[in-house]
Amino acid sequence: MQRPDDILDRAILSLSKSDWLSIRSLINGGVLITGGLGQGKSSTSLRQICYGLLKAGLGALFCTVKSSDTQDYLAYIKAAGREKDVILFSVESGLRFDPLAYLWSSGRGALDVEAIIEFFSILLSIGKQHLGVNNDRFWELASEQAMRHAIHLIRLARAPLSIVSVANTIQSFPTAVGQHETAEWQSSSYTASLIQKIRERKDELSETDWKDLDVATQFVFNKWASYDERPRGSIEMTFAGMADKFLFSPFREMFASGACDFRPEQITHERKLLILDIPVLQYGRETSRLMQIIVKLVCQRSWLSHAYKPGCCNGAMIVQDEFQMLMSRFENHFVQVCRGSAIVPLYATQTILNLAEEMGESQPGSKTKAFLNNLSIKIAHNSAGCPDTCQYLADTIGKEYRYLDGFNAGESGGRTHTGLSGQKHLAHIVEPIEFTRLMAPDGQNPCAEAIVYLGGRAFNVTKTEKNPRGRNYLNVTFSREI
Repeated sequence: MQRPDDILDRAILSLSKSDWLSIRSLINGGVLITGGLGQGKSSTSLRQICYGLLKAGLGALFCTVKSSDTQDYLAYIKAAGREKDVILFSVESGLRFDPLAYLWSSGRGALDVEAIIEFFSILLSIGKQHLGVNNDRFWELASEQAMRHAIHLIRLARAPLSIVSVANTIQSFPTAVGQHETAEWQSSSYTASLIQKIRERKDELSETDWKDLDVATQFVFNKWASYDERPRGSIEMTFAGMADKFLFSPFREMFASGACDFRPEQITHERKLLILDIPVLQYGRETSRLMQIIVKLVCQRSWLSHAYKPGCCNGAMIVQDEFQMLMSRFENHFVQVCRGSAIVPLYATQTILNLAEEMGESQPGSKTKAFLNNLSIKIAHNSAGCPDTCQYLADTIGKEYRYLDGFNAGESGGRTHTGLSGQKHLAHIVEPIEFTRLMAPDGQNPCAEAIVYLGGRAFNVTKTEKNPRGRNYLNVTFSREI
């Protein structure tokens, strides 16, 4: 029998007199909150869950999309009495977070070149819609190859690893066979300076290091140098197009300084509350999402590397309103396994069509539904503006056989006749139209109605003598007042 844990089994939010959300229920897949504009998804249910988890002492990573998000999150934190735990990361904060400096020096993956390659690959995929095998994947693999050899040279030279140093290395590879032997290249190339540093520490190199150096130099001096100029330029630009931003302020100071003024484990072990105050609607979609995904991705990978143990760490939550704007291809993997690290994903969106677009689907298909199915708790506010969302939510709750009444009337031989009939049909337990009739808050009413689904579990309050199995959904009223 599983031993209950005081933290995981703590009640966070009451749904009825006999049903509540606990941290354990929230980490088992996370939460999806849907609802149209002004229907209360952010101001009621998302706010109430955040407040409950803050009061329970969890750390948090707050991502921002709307200009008001930071102030909203600070208000939740103040109401919970957690102001001292806040880390506000913004362009103006002066804080630094170099993702490569952290990944290169932390945990079992320290100095793992392939872990760095995977990190870069995810960043390169941001904003791209992967519909299958295409030419983009070829350029990504070619770019990964160039990055791999560059990072090995940096590692062997014991030079600082940063996005800028990787970019400088690739951009200074020789572009013609034999160029690496010229005095001009050796005096001006960043790659040449790395080779010189490796020579200076040749007595420290192991047999494995010598083999890695041989592979890297063969690629740089021969294969790369002999590439046709056009594909070589495309490969270089695949990486440089993303990395070039980090050569300039504020990216350079924030993400390529070689220093980390905060660390992901502070969120899970010290209950810190990290707010990424870089709203998408203020800094631009691509700039903001790249900056936030860098931090979020490092946090997600760090958290997954440490299994939750009572007394060792406290778990955490990751809060993303309009989460589809900050998606990476690591997200699906994260929500599948984050329960082992006691991480609560809180994701809110207006419609599932927004997510489908990010997934490269014109309509919600297998990719969209596979991701949504990982989020076992679903809180559905009024979704009158999106029939697809209403249909998906009704399908999720399920269908059952019900008798549908029938009536017929006719005339024969001067006599009329009527009749009643009943026939079993497979119908939605909750019809899609019900998701358009849910109450929304307004100036006088602070409450919003939602239909809550707990991954198929029945609600205790719905169990009766006539229906001992209960229902797998519940109408709940959430208030925006904490």
